[in-house]
Amino acid sequence: MATLTRLTEKLVEKKQEVSKLRRKSQRELEKAKSLGRKSSSGLAVIEKRIGSAREQLSGVSEDLTRGLAQQESIQRLLTAAEERLGREKQAKEQTDQEIEFAESPMEKENAEARLKSIMNRIEEIIFEIKQRKKMILKVMDAVEDYKKSKSKISTKIQIQVQEKPELKKLIKKSQTAAKRFTKQFLTKIKQEESAKLNLKKIQTRLEELKAKRKPARKVKRRPARKVKRRPARKAKRRPARKAKRK
Repeated sequence: MATLTRLTEKLVEKKQEVSKLRRKSQRELEKAKSLGRKSSSGLAVIEKRIGSAREQLSGVSEDLTRGLAQQESIQRLLTAAEERLGREKQAKEQTDQEIEFAESPMEKENAEARLKSIMNRIEEIIFEIKQRKKMILKVMDAVEDYKKSKSKISTKIQIQVQEKPELKKLIKKSQTAAKRFTKQFLTKIKQEESAKLNLKKIQTRLEELKAKRKPARKVKRRPARKVKRRPARKAKRRPARKAKRK
C-alpha cells in the first residue's frame, strides 16, 4: 500500500514535469512558427517594394533618356544657331565694308538693304539662342533631378535586395526549428498521455486496495417487536328460559 502511494506521488510528479515540458515545447513551436510567418510576410513586403521601386526606376530611366536626348537636340540647335550667328556677323562686317567703299549710291543702297536684312537675321538668331539657352537650362535641371531620383531609387532597391538573404535565412531557420519543436511537442504529448494512463492505473489499484482493507460494516438487527395479545373475551351466558306450564 505504501509502495503504491509513493509510486503514485512519483507518477504525479512525472506527469507534472512532462506537462511542463510539453507546454514549453508548444511555446517554442509557436514562437518558431510566428518567426516564420513574420519573416515570410517581411520577405513578401520587400519583394513588393522592390517590384514597385523597379517600376519607378524604369519610369525615371525613361524620363532621363528622353531628357538627355532633348538636351542633346537643343545643344545641337544651339550650336547651329551660334554658327549661323557667326556667319551673319561675318556677312555684316563684309557688308559694312561694301557700304563704306561703295562707288555709287545704288551700290551703297543695295549694300545697306543687305545689311538691314542681315541685322534682322542676327536679331532673330540672338533671340533663338536666348530661348535655346533657357530651354536647355530647364532640361539640364530636369535631367539632374532624374539622375538624383534614379540614384535614390537604385540605392533603395540595393538595400532591400541585401535584406532578402537575411530574411530567407530566418525563414529556413524557423522552418527547421518548427520541425524540431513539432517532433518534441508530439513526443511530450505521448509521454503525457502515457503518464496519465499509468497514474490512472495506479490510482485505480490503490482505490481497490483501500476498499479491501476497510472492515465490512455489521448490519444491526432490530429486535422483533413483541405482539401484545389481548385477553380472550368471556362469553356471557344467558339464563335458561323457563318453560310455561299449560
